[in-house]
Amino acid sequence: MLELGGMRGYAAKAAAKDVLKIETALAAVSKTKVERRDPRKLYNKVDREGVEKAVPRFDWKSYFTALGTPDLKDISVTSKEFFAGVNDLLPKFKPAQWKNYLTWQVLHSMAPTLGKAFVDENFKLQKLLTGQEEIEARWKRCVAATDDALGEALAQPFVAEHFGGDSKSAAESYVHAIAAAFDKEVDTLDWMDPTTRKRAKAKLEAMAYLIGYPSKWKKYDFSVGKDFGANVLAAEEWKLKDDLSQLGKPVDRERWEMSPPTVNAYYHPNKNHMVFPAGILQPPFYDVKAGVAVNLGAMGMVVGHELTHGFDDEGSQFDKDGNLKNWWEPPVEKTFKGKTSCVADQYSSYEVLPGVKINGKLTLGENIADMGGLKLAFAAYRSLRQDAPEKVEADGFSEDQQFFISNGQIWCAKYREEAARMQVVNDPHSAPRFRVNGPLSNLPEFAAAFECKSGTPMNPENRCSVW
Repeated sequence: MLELGGMRGYAAKAAAKDVLKIETALAAVSKTKVERRDPRKLYNKVDREGVEKAVPRFDWKSYFTALGTPDLKDISVTSKEFFAGVNDLLPKFKPAQWKNYLTWQVLHSMAPTLGKAFVDENFKLQKLLTGQEEIEARWKRCVAATDDALGEALAQPFVAEHFGGDSKSAAESYVHAIAAAFDKEVDTLDWMDPTTRKRAKAKLEAMAYLIGYPSKWKKYDFSVGKDFGANVLAAEEWKLKDDLSQLGKPVDRERWEMSPPTVNAYYHPNKNHMVFPAGILQPPFYDVKAGVAVNLGAMGMVVGHELTHGFDDEGSQFDKDGNLKNWWEPPVEKTFKGKTSCVADQYSSYEVLPGVKINGKLTLGENIADMGGLKLAFAAYRSLRQDAPEKVEADGFSEDQQFFISNGQIWCAKYREEAARMQVVNDPHSAPRFRVNGPLSNLPEFAAAFECKSGTPMNPENRCSVW
């Protein structure tokens, strides 16, 4: 890659060694993936003076001026140890070595937007890491780049064509049903005291949900020309300015961090809101024509998953207003942590590949959300169908069975071994197979629906349960 950037062979090889040395040194002073899951240790408000004191060898004044925020004072860092480590590393490498490292970073980040030689070379690394044999089709890469640069502009025709009619109102009804199921579930928890229960309900009541698309579209005021690389840089510059424009302003709970065509969803602990883009409110996750059992098994589980994130081991540390504040009574918090430990241990026993097991601590939040999401969706489905004049059987499957089959279908996936290994190390989500079998094995209603014998893997004697 450095040779493509203009270096001669010998110099490029030497520079590549510098890149690896610096990258390895930076990794050594970085928090681990698991450590980065602790919100309290990630929030360190040190302000401008604290940053300059932590890394005095770096020219912060020039940095913030170049960033366009010369007077910025309010600053939080995610790792004081990392900043101290960087300060120690700066003199250990020569300026030329840092230049090689930064040159590589620019080339690596821009490679997908450059000529074919850069694109092909960049794919070699991706192939090595994931096992992917062919680069993604050009048109797909172009669509992804457009979505990344102009997401809410691209979204408007998508929403008009694919998210009309009753889609939004129907999805809202499911959100309300699942929120009601959580409210009812909190009342039944024998391990929660009245004070903590009241605060949990207050957080649920304050939780907002954004469905389909934003109430106000972003306006992109940068020029788009014929040069792809220039367009990408212009979009990145605009996004940075757009983010920095929020400094000093009240938090905007209506602001989206994902484009509406995206097939995904998220919960934001600081804003205490859930976001469900129009992209995921499509088959197989959601179909306005599908039955309640099918929709709740798929999209309902996603809604319940995001709602539960507000109360998982991380989300539970934020109050109803999105502030990092402990609202738990000490004995209840201790019991809660014991329940989450059960989940961590359960998933740590799952083997993705021979000798390669899931990291139960890394995936804890997502596993709690998967379990809670499934349980809440099932309760909501049962509630919505309790007064139905007749039950719907499909291909010989009962409504309960349809719910669980639909849930299993949304996690259909195929991984190469290299990608599976990388996911175990880096991804806070468990492998898809265990996003199905883990939560289902903890829900007695599944075992009842399919008559699983007691003591079998899907009907174990000991189950984990948090929410």
